[in-house]
Amino acid sequence: MSFPRPHRRPSAPAATTRTRTAVAVLAAVAAVVAGCSGGGGGEQAPTTTAGAPVDAEKIPTGISGPDGSRLFAGSGNPWTTPVPESTAPVAGSARYVQKLLTERPLVSVNGWTIPVYDADASTPKYTVTASEDHTGHGGWVLPGVPVPADAKADPEEDGHMVVVDRQASCVYEFWQARKEGSGWAASWVNATPSDGDGIYPDGISARASGLSAGAGLIWPQELAAGEITHALVFAYPYTRSGGPVTPATSSDGTTGGSDALPEGARLRLDPSIDIDDLDLPPAQATIAKALQKYGMILADTAGGFTLYAAAPQSFASFPYPQSWSHDVWKDLSDIPFDKLQVVSDGPQADKHDGPPITNRCNQAVQQPPLQDGGDD
Repeated sequence: MSFPRPHRRPSAPAATTRTRTAVAVLAAVAAVVAGCSGGGGGEQAPTTTAGAPVDAEKIPTGISGPDGSRLFAGSGNPWTTPVPESTAPVAGSARYVQKLLTERPLVSVNGWTIPVYDADASTPKYTVTASEDHTGHGGWVLPGVPVPADAKADPEEDGHMVVVDRQASCVYEFWQARKEGSGWAASWVNATPSDGDGIYPDGISARASGLSAGAGLIWPQELAAGEITHALVFAYPYTRSGGPVTPATSSDGTTGGSDALPEGARLRLDPSIDIDDLDLPPAQATIAKALQKYGMILADTAGGFTLYAAAPQSFASFPYPQSWSHDVWKDLSDIPFDKLQVVSDGPQADKHDGPPITNRCNQAVQQPPLQDGGDD
């Protein structure tokens, strides 16, 4: 079954058509998706090998795998500063939330999300050529990209992947990454400092919004610790046309109307709610508290309303509660999303229209013209 998924904003006309078609088809199956979320009655309780019931909501400990919870904590970043409790909702907040809640709240776990891998000085390096032109100024070839031998892109169509070079403090991100012979290729690839703010000022990240694909994920180490110390990202179908709002720098939004959120909009859960009184499963309680304190930022267009967990394929064993293992996504309807508040929605701005803005992690990029006649 397909999951209502995000799509990187493509620049090429053919890719734009494909993306809009995919989102339209996925929207048509939203009712089926909602009905398959794995939380309904009649489902047999998981058991241990000895046949005894297990706690399906228990969060594993001793997690072995990458930890990106401290990425993008540089000066001025939009992730680690709490939303002041005194911040008032914007005009029209209730209208935005009502539209959002026409979709069931989910978290992408076992597909349509972001696998993340660590690299160091010994990791093999590749020259990766982007097969699509998202700059409008010619092709894009990035040399010296580290990719661990065990790295695999997300298995679904978007094929996202992130590699964190801990020694160089760089985050490499891919859209539709794929092995080709002894090397790697992707429809898009870019890199940004891991100690920066996670924002591409020219908008050409592996997400439609210009926000790094490594930013705003839910990490299993955070759930095990009971605290998320940064804003989360989310996607939904009704992203507004007309450009992004800060901190986003690009947008693939095409929806009109006063209830459509622009990419970059920030929402937070009403801070007056006592989460501990709600008796939520532990992982959902941790997510809810993060939504109260830091909020969530609209980062992409998707066929449904979803947050993102770091993909379990990057870890030595499944790092989330067992209730998260049954489907591609996990239903988060226990969290009172009807109490969301939109705290930032504008003004909208135009996307960067000049040459790409390089940084110390992608400054070696080469830009020959695409052989298929891509934009010059």
